[in-house]
Amino acid sequence: MRSITPSGAVGLDTIGRGAGRASDTCHGRAGTGLQAGWLGGKTAASLGIDAKLKHTDPETGEILGIVDPMETRIKRYSLQSIVRDLLPKTRTNNCNRVRQGGKQIQVLKSIKHSKTSYGGLQTCGSVWQCPVCAAKISERRRVEVRAAMDAWKAQAGTVNLLTLTCPHQRGDDLVQLLAMQAKALNYFWKDRNVKAVLLAMGNIGHIKATEATHGRKSAFNNGWHPHYHVLMFDGSGVDLARFDVAQMADWQVRLYLRWANSCKLAGLGNPSFQHGLKLDDGSKADQYATKWGLEDEITKGHTKKANSGETPFDFLRALEIDSTDRQAAALFIEFATVFKGKLQLRWSKGLKKRFAVVDQSDEQLAERQEDFAEVLGAITTEQWRDVLAVDGRGAVLSAAYRGGWPAVSAYLEQIRGRFVPKQTNKETNKETNKL
Repeated sequence: MRSITPSGAVGLDTIGRGAGRASDTCHGRAGTGLQAGWLGGKTAASLGIDAKLKHTDPETGEILGIVDPMETRIKRYSLQSIVRDLLPKTRTNNCNRVRQGGKQIQVLKSIKHSKTSYGGLQTCGSVWQCPVCAAKISERRRVEVRAAMDAWKAQAGTVNLLTLTCPHQRGDDLVQLLAMQAKALNYFWKDRNVKAVLLAMGNIGHIKATEATHGRKSAFNNGWHPHYHVLMFDGSGVDLARFDVAQMADWQVRLYLRWANSCKLAGLGNPSFQHGLKLDDGSKADQYATKWGLEDEITKGHTKKANSGETPFDFLRALEIDSTDRQAAALFIEFATVFKGKLQLRWSKGLKKRFAVVDQSDEQLAERQEDFAEVLGAITTEQWRDVLAVDGRGAVLSAAYRGGWPAVSAYLEQIRGRFVPKQTNKETNKETNKL
């Protein structure tokens, strides 16, 4: 297990540069580049700011990498701005931009994790299309999954990872492909031979996630690649010593044969033995599952960077680099439209109740504030308009994380007056009137 220890502090002039570059190159917005000295002569060290963290190996002491805890958060706001351009008529258009009723816009800091966030803003609750809400929802789903896994292992159970893939081609329609794949999965679970294998594995239930990647950049572009990751809660009444390599291989073959038959019945054709079905022990899953942790694999599939192909959020990253990538834009819009309203995770009947997991919607998870968070300060409507004008939402949170409210105040002072109403910019005026 890796530990995180503080590294040296760095100057606050680095806070807004990443956000400024993204908005300058992709959307024609003014950058926020926080220049050196904007804290009025105060240094990061004098404000007690630890801007970066070291990942170290606790056994060897080796420094494995340097991580900026707020860098990904700034990136999410930048990507969300791209989504607004692609899907202007969705709830994401107002997400973390427009106030909830007449509430104050507050900057909060988690007492437990020290991360900063906003209060008093509307959220869209879209796990599929909003990078900001997706991060919050996926993390809270991850906690639910982690708790269930730990509880089952504490009861002498084991958790295996089942991956199911169906044949797909470049010209396949994503809506039709998902429908046929769901039909194949229904055949699979009802198959008596599959039920016999699950009984032998001591299976009590499962958690299923649907993931989709696209192979547009691969040598053999085979289009959309929807597939399932299924956490199998196994080992009930079964000696765990039975889950050896030979037995797992035998179960994999038997399950593959039934999955192949299910795909054919659903009109999908015959999946290859190499890719169609894979059964992994939880501790020996694919390299990226091991890297992110097994529970992360099923809750953050569409947001992470893919090792093979591109995830939907990879399309946003591509657009951040090249705003003229029309294919990336069209594919993201297709994905967001098709997956709208679908559940990120499906727990088999009775599994949530067994592990006392409270059923909450994505919208509820996105709206939920930190239980233990302090209010650093409030941003006025006029100040918030300036923040939106420079696409500086991420920069504000980064300043708050590094230097507290004094750093936020200094940043707000630097960008004061940047919002200039324009008669020709109807979209901007419409949004600011909502504030």
